[in-house]
Amino acid sequence: MTLTLLALTALPFVISPGASFAITVDAASSGDRRAAVKVWAGTTLGITVIASIAAISGIGRFLAENDTARTIFGVAGGAVLVLLGASSLVKALKSRHPSASKARPAGQLVLWAFLALITNIKALSLYALVVPGLDTAALVGPALFFLFAGVHVVMLLLWLTLLGEAVRRIPSVGTSPRVRAGLLSIAAVTLIVIGTRTLLEALR
Repeated sequence: MTLTLLALTALPFVISPGASFAITVDAASSGDRRAAVKVWAGTTLGITVIASIAAISGIGRFLAENDTARTIFGVAGGAVLVLLGASSLVKALKSRHPSASKARPAGQLVLWAFLALITNIKALSLYALVVPGLDTAALVGPALFFLFAGVHVVMLLLWLTLLGEAVRRIPSVGTSPRVRAGLLSIAAVTLIVIGTRTLLEALR
């Protein structure tokens, strides 16, 4: 029952379009067969960092009581997402030409995914504000955070793998610069919109 509750809580955060979704679409549409695993690795590292900090600190209470800290984090997270989106949009424009399509180095893709996660106000809110409310008599404190993180990363691996395979198997994605550019543009715009929304919410 506990695992079911954790999974149901994590599900909307896993499947809702976000940075990992957009970065996976970007890389997979360029023909990178390991895009999902690379993005998952970077995202998992970020989740581990956030879950660990939330488990051993009072960051949830701190953010709930400190408007300035929430604003700074939101602005930084929004800026990173907009930067990722702009980079992907430039790549989308270049990918209209067959010779311009290149997969990103594995290390770069992992780093982008990691940075997008640790500066994502949605992810921080999940571990700082939502997860603490799931505690029970049998599961509380660090054990709750780390178990939830484990459920989260397993679900994320399944989702990103499915997404990456779906994108790669769309007819003509690997051979049509126009189709590839369209997918990359969708991913880029997704990041820019999310980043802009995060910035506006932080400054509001």
